[in-house]
Amino acid sequence: MQAFTWDHAPIVDACPVQAADGHLLVLTADGALHGVDLDTGRRTARCTVALPPLPPAADNGAFGTPAYRLHAAPDGRYAAIVTDYGRHGLVVDTATGAPTMQLDGGDYYGHTVPFSACFVRHRERTIFVHRTAWNRLDAADPATGARLTAREIAPHADHGRPAHALDYFHGRLAPSPDGSRLFDDGWVWQPLSIPRAWSVTDWLDANPFESEDGDSVVRLTCRDDWDTPACWIDNRHIAYWGLADWDEDEFAETGQGPGVRILDATGARQSPERRVPMATEPDRIHDLFSDGAALYVATPAGTTIWRLDPGAPPDRLPGFVARRHDPVRAALIAFDAGAIAECRLPAPAAHAR
Repeated sequence: MQAFTWDHAPIVDACPVQAADGHLLVLTADGALHGVDLDTGRRTARCTVALPPLPPAADNGAFGTPAYRLHAAPDGRYAAIVTDYGRHGLVVDTATGAPTMQLDGGDYYGHTVPFSACFVRHRERTIFVHRTAWNRLDAADPATGARLTAREIAPHADHGRPAHALDYFHGRLAPSPDGSRLFDDGWVWQPLSIPRAWSVTDWLDANPFESEDGDSVVRLTCRDDWDTPACWIDNRHIAYWGLADWDEDEFAETGQGPGVRILDATGARQSPERRVPMATEPDRIHDLFSDGAALYVATPAGTTIWRLDPGAPPDRLPGFVARRHDPVRAALIAFDAGAIAECRLPAPAAHAR
């Protein structure tokens, strides 16, 4: 493990990249973007942007406190700075600082979810996916903002729901490792959490309505709460925090407890036996990561490594609260306002698939 202090404006967020000037793109409170080489600690100033103002917390912050979130293209050329539990954001060319897109997720219950945004690679091309309304996602070219999923959906009327209209509040997005599918941790009115997944390939190549009601859409489970830690294990399976099942008869959760359920993002029927109990973990955690061989559970006390091999005892990284996973470097990254730390994963976990 290596760590170094940060002697510049406070770090707001960071994400892994594979860029010429480093392995980490860092956003600081003054709107500056920096490339950081995690082998040497060298910092390279990229650009400075005007950050969108943070809105006041709604509902006393019951769903989350508005905060900046950084997303980046794999090569670090383009970055999106969005407001989680808010409405606005922007995409910038990190080589120049020039904005290429202004983002508006709409004003309907945006305070209930992280801002839906992510970069994916599709057919050797970088694509930016983002929320354009509470119930609509679009894909765009981050260099120009050109929309790649143009489609028309009629507004709701008294006589019923129009074709393809989606009654769903899009939440946090996470692409599968190969970028072929998207996980969407959103909710519907009850309110009720219904995480979904669908095919990016079908969406971008064949059916612009795929994200609404395409054949590849899978409703993974139901829960009382959304914005739940989750991560892809491989290109098909998602680890979803919490052991609870959904009882349709009682319309309630049953069997709550710390651990993960392994959900198949390609099939509507889930096996209730695919679960990993983690009795020593708290009910609520900060984040969840996987490299395909282990699950990494980040809590206020540190990070626990739970290997997916049956019977393997957990390992612990006390005091190291993982914030990001870099699959290329096989590393977990922790940071706060004034420090960055990296933990390279043990060889069995880093290379097993």
